[in-house]
Amino acid sequence: MIESLHAVLPDWLNTMGPYPDIAFLSKVSLFRNIRDHKFIIQATDEEKAEILGLLTDGINSILKEEIVLTFDKIRGYERKFLFERHFITEYEMNNGDFLGLAVNKHQNNILILNADEHLRISSISSGFNLREPFSECDELDGLFSNEFDFSYDKEFGFLTSSPQRVGTGLEVEVILHLPAVVITGSAGELITRLEGYNFSMDGAFRTDGGVEGSLLQINSQFTLGVTEEEIIQKAEEQIMWVINMEIDAREYLMDKAPYETEDKIWRSYGILKNARLLNMEDFLNLASAVRLGVGLGLIKDIVLLDLNRWTILSQPGHLMVASGGEIEPREENIFRSNLIRKDGGVQ
Repeated sequence: MIESLHAVLPDWLNTMGPYPDIAFLSKVSLFRNIRDHKFIIQATDEEKAEILGLLTDGINSILKEEIVLTFDKIRGYERKFLFERHFITEYEMNNGDFLGLAVNKHQNNILILNADEHLRISSISSGFNLREPFSECDELDGLFSNEFDFSYDKEFGFLTSSPQRVGTGLEVEVILHLPAVVITGSAGELITRLEGYNFSMDGAFRTDGGVEGSLLQINSQFTLGVTEEEIIQKAEEQIMWVINMEIDAREYLMDKAPYETEDKIWRSYGILKNARLLNMEDFLNLASAVRLGVGLGLIKDIVLLDLNRWTILSQPGHLMVASGGEIEPREENIFRSNLIRKDGGVQ
């Protein structure tokens, strides 16, 4: 089943949404629990199995085209693949007992069963676009509300195991490419502002050395006392502010340090297109400079869709699924460089 997901790119990797040179993807999620069943953090293994069966049967009866998987049948590197495709969290990748997943054929709507809440309904879109995934989630929520009696309180709203999600149960996530903000040292100011508006920011890709590729993930952290529309609107306002901050920082770099900026971009371009061994950390940082070059209009023969696909397809889990199993780090680095040279027209 994982191979069938790998064989087809998600719709959000085949299209470009608004502000594509800065916004990588947008994701909206709704968290729900079934009334009269314990929260997952309190449930026994027997109860978790019962909830998983209940959810799986319900999804199969409502959605005929979904690919439904239970994690007991998914290998470790296949879970890594699902994490890299932004279907599951890192915690779910490493703690998969009694978990299930359903994905539609377009791979933009994802249902996670029995994770931190009974059901997580998520939708992903390309670029900075919250309205479309929210509409998809809302439609699915309406379908499931007819099948399941979700825990709801007239005063507080939807009930969840996390106090942070009580209310609407809605969370927003956007991954942005902010190299100029990072280079100009403005990231601290950015984090402080976002925290003041109940948003968090962290690296989308982290290693022991820190955040790689200047790809930063922004998440909403409030659902109680506000409507779904208010959360979406507040998220749009704050993320638009961040995007404008990056645009201003790019203009500053090209005004104050044009030669240094272009030198970094073109050096990275040369290595990325010609390397024979490329680890993930190096790829992310080289691709970040190249993405900046594409966004500034300097690089013409690489398009943003290529960079988006490479960012997903060159990750370890994807390379392992493509290879049919576990591979050694050196082999992984060779496969990654081959993928990029082939797609970039270089042999």
